[in-house]
Amino acid sequence: MGMSCDNKGGGAELRFEDISKNFGGKAALSGVTFTLPAGSFAALIGESGCGKTTLLRVAAGFEKPDGGRVYIGGRDVTDLPPGERRCGTVFQDFALFPHMSAAGNIAFVLRARKRPRADGRLRRMSAKEARAEAEKLLDYLGLGGMAPRKASTLSGGEKQRVAIARAVATGADVLLLDEPTSALDGMSRLRFRSWLAELRAKTGVTVLCVTHDREEAMASGGTVCVMSEGRLLRTGSAEEVYCDPRSEEAARLTGPCGVLRGAVRGGRAVFPGGPEAACDGEEGSAAEAYVRPENVAIGRDKDAGEYKGVVTACAFSGGGYAVTVNALCGRLEARSDVPYTEGEEIYFGIKDLKAVSVN
Repeated sequence: MGMSCDNKGGGAELRFEDISKNFGGKAALSGVTFTLPAGSFAALIGESGCGKTTLLRVAAGFEKPDGGRVYIGGRDVTDLPPGERRCGTVFQDFALFPHMSAAGNIAFVLRARKRPRADGRLRRMSAKEARAEAEKLLDYLGLGGMAPRKASTLSGGEKQRVAIARAVATGADVLLLDEPTSALDGMSRLRFRSWLAELRAKTGVTVLCVTHDREEAMASGGTVCVMSEGRLLRTGSAEEVYCDPRSEEAARLTGPCGVLRGAVRGGRAVFPGGPEAACDGEEGSAAEAYVRPENVAIGRDKDAGEYKGVVTACAFSGGGYAVTVNALCGRLEARSDVPYTEGEEIYFGIKDLKAVSVN
């Protein structure tokens, strides 16, 4: 990837195979199977306690699964300690030594590693070699100006980038990030996102990132993995997960969404009040559709659509109004340029309606 430092790990495939983990008799992870290709990026999203960080810790080796296997680069690492997995993990506290400089923090981990000599024996880097290597890495990653600064003087975003650079310095093939932007403001988040994309392009490292920030996950350009109660509900690109969530939980966790409830009739999902959509499922089985606001048109006359509903809420949301509509087919969320009154009857139409059988 063009990196002059000899500590680049590159990227490796990360694979979870039927992972389960219990704490106090409660399932934290249940049957999680997922493959992250080498050099790619995935964001784990879901509510607190859904198992995101537990899965990250299982990958890193800080938690051993009760069932299933973990593979990195095709190698079964389930029973290996963290130091033998070629994983770099960055938790929310960053764990930098405050009295050391940015370069010193990285040099510290470089000196801890043993490297083969020409005669095959292992040796540790000298302090001078490690410092030079650390400065070279920071410069390569666009952080050269931070090299002499004490960690205690760095901002949250700067500490974070140094902590990630330190993880890369260990020769990690997989980078595991736990809520990397939770302490950053909006502009800092954008800068970090850009820097992380550049780091991935330069090093080829595989990245698995836990986040509560739905918008950040959807804008990451990688795979989005939606979790709930220890289960992996949906994986795919942001567009796939958003437009076709396939379950009410996954829909709710990935953005504003209305839910229609009906039944399968003659190979179609038929919803009260008229809407229909193609649907695989047994005749008479329950069906649902998950409708995003941008697919709902509302108005005060039939030009908006052929279905009727009643406005139950309307709130200004910056540049427009968020409108909630109750109809025979279910509850809908819509966007409007004009306000509506609670209790007002309106017409609506739905485009790109997709339905799933839920039995």
